[in-house]
Amino acid sequence: MNKLQIDGEIIFEDQIRHTPSGLIVQRFKIKHKSLQKEANLDKQVGIEMEAIFINKQIRKEIQVGKKGLFIGFMDKKSFKSTQLIFHVTEIKF
Repeated sequence: MNKLQIDGEIIFEDQIRHTPSGLIVQRFKIKHKSLQKEANLDKQVGIEMEAIFINKQIRKEIQVGKKGLFIGFMDKKSFKSTQLIFHVTEIKF
């Protein structure tokens, strides 16, 4: 199963673009901070990850400073790339 759920804050939003088929592509970056357990020890976690939201409608809530729960899946950035990007399919602000 490839499902990711992470809470965080939008720290960057790119210009909106359109695919040839008319879908709207919104790229942005999410910052996450939390305290996690590993080997019975507390570990401070702080990450930034690239994300993309592709849909038929613009999500006006995708703005720098907005915090929420982002749900989706991971995939390669492109066919030939080995870098990952978080494909957000649902956002709960």
